[in-house]
Amino acid sequence: MIGLRDADNGNVLWLTVACGSLRGAVAEWEAIRAYMEEGPAALPEPPPEEFEEGTVAFFHMARIGYRDNFPWLQYVFGFLFVQAFGGWTLPCHLSNWVNNRPRATFPKVVREWSRPLPVDQQAVPSEALVKESDEVRKAFRRGQTLLDYFKVKFAEPA
Repeated sequence: MIGLRDADNGNVLWLTVACGSLRGAVAEWEAIRAYMEEGPAALPEPPPEEFEEGTVAFFHMARIGYRDNFPWLQYVFGFLFVQAFGGWTLPCHLSNWVNNRPRATFPKVVREWSRPLPVDQQAVPSEALVKESDEVRKAFRRGQTLLDYFKVKFAEPA
């Protein structure tokens, strides 16, 4: 978790970022810091656009590359001849059709049950949860981390 403190009112915005280690978390924070200080100029150049293998666009990119980089005879017999017997772009179109077919959906009963509840029917936080949240916010203002707060909290006798 990365906490961003608002300098005006002291509120902390917590971002949950998947980091496998402390080193990963520090690297993530460094990337955010560099962007905040240097702006979009800190971003690396985007990689060149590449086509997904098996698409029609990839087929045409490969065809043009083969045509431009090989002798004419090798292009005709090494690419066009093989592709003609391989179905040309038919396999690409078939894979697009298979991948873009509608997915199975939940039954109507499940979709109706899964709709959000109206606001008046939603559960409200318990008084204990509200109290605990206030205590955590106070601990943050004192400079404690979430781990420090719970270490102290669990060390107190119940």
